Amino acid sequence: MIATLLAAALTATPGTAPETASAATPALPRSLADAVVLQAAEVHVGDGTVYKPGVVIVQDGRIVAVGAGLPIPAGGQVIDCGAAFLTPGLVDAACQLGTNALFGSAEQGSEVIPQLDTGDVLDYFSLEFEQLAADGVTTVFVTGEASAVISAKGVAVKTAGPIAERRLAPTKPCVKATLGAETSGRGAFNRSPSRFGGGPSYAIRRPTTRMGSAWVFRKALHDSIAFRDAGRASSDGLDPAAMRALGDVLSGATSLRMQVREALDFDTSVRLADEFGLQFVFEYATEAAQRLDVIAARKIPVIFGPVRQSDSTFESFESATPALETPKLLAEHGIVFCLTASDGSGDGGLARQTGLAIRFGLDRAKALRAVTVDAAAIAGLDQRVGRLAPGLDADLVVWNGKPFDDASKPVLVLISGRPVVDVQGRFRKENP
Repeated sequence: MIATLLAAALTATPGTAPETASAATPALPRSLADAVVLQAAEVHVGDGTVYKPGVVIVQDGRIVAVGAGLPIPAGGQVIDCGAAFLTPGLVDAACQLGTNALFGSAEQGSEVIPQLDTGDVLDYFSLEFEQLAADGVTTVFVTGEASAVISAKGVAVKTAGPIAERRLAPTKPCVKATLGAETSGRGAFNRSPSRFGGGPSYAIRRPTTRMGSAWVFRKALHDSIAFRDAGRASSDGLDPAAMRALGDVLSGATSLRMQVREALDFDTSVRLADEFGLQFVFEYATEAAQRLDVIAARKIPVIFGPVRQSDSTFESFESATPALETPKLLAEHGIVFCLTASDGSGDGGLARQTGLAIRFGLDRAKALRAVTVDAAAIAGLDQRVGRLAPGLDADLVVWNGKPFDDASKPVLVLISGRPVVDVQGRFRKENP
């Protein structure tokens, strides 16, 4: 269940670790002749722990050790990052990039498609992934598209590296339900049914209102229960494979997100979840500040963002007044949350979103955690990415200044120990 999955995040309050750690030197494996050693003025683990200076030792694509004053393995290749800052690779838990389809990457034959896989429309060669890697975003969860009321399963991938190694397996599959205007507004060729009839069935889709979205959601789950319990076919022609997939949502084998933006949709999500005994995560949650008490009382994790008005393709679906202080308020209420840039990259990307959260009151350590540790946990990827810890993937970002400041940018990005961005040529120069 979601509460169990995030137990560590709920009990380990961001920022509780000391600013500078001086742990005892860990024992290192004997054979590290081919290891890569990165030294930096500050090494931020992601959970609030900071080593000043710090060392990260990498071998075979995984982190071997992190700390201060670690012995340099004989024969290890040393990357001296000088005064730079080193962090885990950033994780976006609700990305909308990589499909090369502005609108309509979801199957339009039905409003309920949890049996399908978003990975089937992912373009691993997309230039959007190159930009994400340059931004320091090393892992993304590409969420199902909002033109479906209940989406296809999302897909988690690294933003660079050998294609065969880029897809990750979350702890559980994940689908999302979308409540609000987007299910009718984003569907390819979607239009309201005509009273005069005619037109292709795939274009005349429900819903066209918020109440329609809630009805489609409820009907699909009730049909799935009837199919599970009595083998009864759906009166709407819902695919049996879709009903079986929804059975996994009902049992908790597949996790659920509710994509909402406006406050009234938060209330509908809670009502629907209570009806079916579901746990879920809020995605985007633009007006979360108006429902903080409910979110905190129910311990609902939140994937928040983006907050912007002019640089987003989907700006028309976002609040007219971005809630710039919401990350700070979520933290103050003890709500587990992470940040997302959705369809944004570059100047509108995840680092920029994190910088805005810091500017509007979020503690810097908590901000880093919101795009590393907690983002990975919410996406079900914390056994692979999100922290600098032994055994996890060696996804690292070296910044030329304090992370998330306007003038700072990644100068070296490693994914699974391989350099995918090396602005200064440091890795090539020191590791011929």
